[in-house]
Amino acid sequence: MNDVDNIIHRMKNLQEFVVQRDWEEIPSGVIKYGVQHTRGQLARIFVYALTQKEAETMVDEWFANPDE
Repeated sequence: MNDVDNIIHRMKNLQEFVVQRDWEEIPSGVIKYGVQHTRGQLARIFVYALTQKEAETMVDEWFANPDE
């Protein structure tokens, strides 16, 4: 597949995944994803990705580098 085909495939196959993390605070800066967070409970982050693993990686990278 060429780049355009890869992009089209990705766009057609994205799904929303829920990633839960035990964090006290959501990172400052740009909020990249939908977030539901109640103090004392796991944060629920809603991410569009191809797989649950990809969604989890995206969230972990966002929390590791909140200013990017």
